[in-house]
Amino acid sequence: MPIKILPLTAIKIAKARPAEKPYYLRDGEGLRLLVRPTGTKTWQYEYKFNGTPKIHTLGDLDMIDLAEARERRTEARKLLKAGIDPHTAKTTEKLRVMEEGANTFEKIAREWLGKQDFAPKHGKNVLSRMEKDVFKAIGHMPINDIQTKDIVSILHAIEARDAPNVAQRINQYCISVFDYAILSARCVGNPAQTCRKLVKLPPIQNRPHLKEAELPDFLQSLQDAKQGKMTLAVRLLALTFLRPGELRTALWTDVDDEKKQICIPAERMKENREHIVPLSNQALATLTQLQELTGRSIYLLPGQKLTKPVSDVALIKAVTKLTKGKARPHGFRHTASTILNEKDYNRDHIEMQLAHIEGNKVRGTYNKAKYLEQRTVMMQQWADYLDEQLKKAQKGTPHETR
Repeated sequence: MPIKILPLTAIKIAKARPAEKPYYLRDGEGLRLLVRPTGTKTWQYEYKFNGTPKIHTLGDLDMIDLAEARERRTEARKLLKAGIDPHTAKTTEKLRVMEEGANTFEKIAREWLGKQDFAPKHGKNVLSRMEKDVFKAIGHMPINDIQTKDIVSILHAIEARDAPNVAQRINQYCISVFDYAILSARCVGNPAQTCRKLVKLPPIQNRPHLKEAELPDFLQSLQDAKQGKMTLAVRLLALTFLRPGELRTALWTDVDDEKKQICIPAERMKENREHIVPLSNQALATLTQLQELTGRSIYLLPGQKLTKPVSDVALIKAVTKLTKGKARPHGFRHTASTILNEKDYNRDHIEMQLAHIEGNKVRGTYNKAKYLEQRTVMMQQWADYLDEQLKKAQKGTPHETR
C-alpha cells in the first residue's frame, strides 16, 4: 500500500532547517522541496518520461512560493499528458506558447503587487489604477509580446484626460512589473523603461491658499461661525501646520496636555517619521472646546460614525466655505510658511515644523524633537500673530496687500 504524503504547509516549509546532507520535503504528485546544507531551498518535480525517471527544477523558494510551485507542477503534468518532456520542453514551440499564455501581463502584475509591502489602502489604489488603465489594454497579452508602442498608447490615453501625474505613476508601476518579470525569467526586456521621459508633468502649482492681507477677514469669519467640530478643525489647521490627513486621523491619545504637544506616530505621517507639534495656548484652548464635542470618540475629528475619522471631503467643504473659496485645507501650511519666511524666522525651524525631510538627509538621522524649544516659541508667536490679524478686522483696519 503506497505511503500517503501529507501536503506541505507554509509553516512546515519555514521551519525546515539545513542539515549536514540534502533532504526533501514532499508535497505529493511529484512535487518536492530540496533543502541543501547551505540553506537554499529549491522546488523540484520528479516524474517519468517514456519510463525514465527524471527531475525538473522549478526554481528556488525565495522566488517561487508553495502555491506557485503547485501551479508549475500542474503545468508540467499537462505537458506530460500532451507527450512533452517538461525538462526539455522549454526549447520547443509548444511550451513557448503555453508559457506565454500563462504569463500574461495582468497575471504577473497581480503577482508583483501581492509581493509588495504596500499599506492596504495604497495597494487597493494601485490595483484599481492598473485595472482601469492597463489591464483593459494589455492585461491579456503575454508579457514578452508587449512593446513600447503599447505602453505609449496607454500613457497617451491617460494624458488625454488631463491626468499627467496618473500617467507617470502608471508608467512606474509598469516598469516595476516588467522588472519583476525579468527577475523571475518570464520576460527579456522592459518596454516601459524607455517611456520614462515621455510623460511631461505640468509646472507645479501652489495649492489655493490665503495671502497675508486676506487673513483678517478669514479669521473674522472663523470667529463668527458656529463653533462646531468643523470650524474648530479649520482653526487647528491654521494653528498647527498639520497636513489635513494628519489632523483628520489624529487621536486624543496623541495629545499631551502637560507637555503642550501633539505627537503623531510614524505610521500616520507622510514621511513615515514621528512628528511633534508644539501647541500654543490658543491651540490648547481650541482642543479643549473640541473635546467637549468629540471626546467620546478616539478621534479628534470623528465622522458620522464615532469609530471613523471625518472625511477629507468634509474638511475641504469647511475650508472652502470659511475662506470663501480662496483656500484648501493644505493651503494653510503654505500661508504659514510664506509669512514666517518673510518675517525672517529660521528656515530650518519652519521646515521642521512642517515635517519636511530634506531629500538628501540620511533617514536614520531624523530627530522628531529637533529645534523643539525654538519651534515652541515660534508656534506661540504665530498664534499671537493670528490674534493680531483678527483684531485688525474687528477694528476695521485696512489690510495692506504685499
